[in-house]
Amino acid sequence: MQSLKYKLEKGEFLDPNEFLLKGFEDLEISTQIMIRDALNRGLEVEILERKSHFIRLSGNGKVRLIKEASKTELDSYMTFLVMENKTVTKRILEESNIEVPKGTSVPDILSGLEFLQNIEDRIMVVKPVTTNFGIGITILPMNSDISEQRKALELALSLSETAIIEEFAPGNEYRFLVIGEECVAVCNRIPANVKGDGKKTIRELIEEKNRDPRRGVGHVTPLEKIQLGETELSVLIQAGKSPDTIPNSEEIVFVRRNSNISTGGDSVDVTDLAHESYKRLAVEAAKAVDAKICGVDIIVEDLRTAGKYKILELNFNPVLYIHNYPYSGKNRKVGEKILDLLGF
Repeated sequence: MQSLKYKLEKGEFLDPNEFLLKGFEDLEISTQIMIRDALNRGLEVEILERKSHFIRLSGNGKVRLIKEASKTELDSYMTFLVMENKTVTKRILEESNIEVPKGTSVPDILSGLEFLQNIEDRIMVVKPVTTNFGIGITILPMNSDISEQRKALELALSLSETAIIEEFAPGNEYRFLVIGEECVAVCNRIPANVKGDGKKTIRELIEEKNRDPRRGVGHVTPLEKIQLGETELSVLIQAGKSPDTIPNSEEIVFVRRNSNISTGGDSVDVTDLAHESYKRLAVEAAKAVDAKICGVDIIVEDLRTAGKYKILELNFNPVLYIHNYPYSGKNRKVGEKILDLLGF
């Protein structure tokens, strides 16, 4: 099978602020970022396999393979395996004196229920030991009943061989992007939400927000459309609302608890606000697992001030688009940082 090669003519330039790259709209947007930045540097881009977002870059006497924008030869397979397994990641971070939420991992529902029986006064999180994008995560309220616990464990164990049960870390969650030995961007991912105007229903507000051209489905746009599925309806019911509720003017209504952009959340660039101690911490965490390109998810009480924190997990394939095309804030041009690291 012949692969397709692309290179700009001398003097041509692609606008890095345009989030869709003509001719490559079917590729995930992080890969589009890498292709655009590589072409703008005069590199040759070869699409080796579109469905897996596998490309090859050539130029300056170098050839590099990249899969899904941030998987490169710089990170070993073992580093990938460590970050893929949240239990192993937590142990390595703990051994490096880095704070993580306290908890355990369980291989079956019975073990999980026995562990949760002894916990009544804390909010707990149940999640698969593997998977990304917030898939399979359940937040159990204090004094949750056995049916809620069983459902959470069933979900997590349907997606992974073991499940993690850990304390809920209070504060705000931020994604720190580490490239090489530098934290190049920090993003606040806000759970899927709408702002009331005192007139429209929640359903209408979601439809309105989803008309933003930056929102799509399948990681080919900077933001994902907000859904109104079982999970979202459950969150609304617990808040005493329904899709037909009319929120007050300026009232923020959340339809998700997890802050993933993949489930309709908003990305807000806060790189300039983040205290340097947290940026150093992110780099330290990446180094602990020998990762060169890594997304570090940290919960902090106050981003501007050094203080308490918990590292939730490390991500071996961090998306780039939340930093280049945030819902609000600066374009951090992180694709160019990866090209620098690759020696281009």
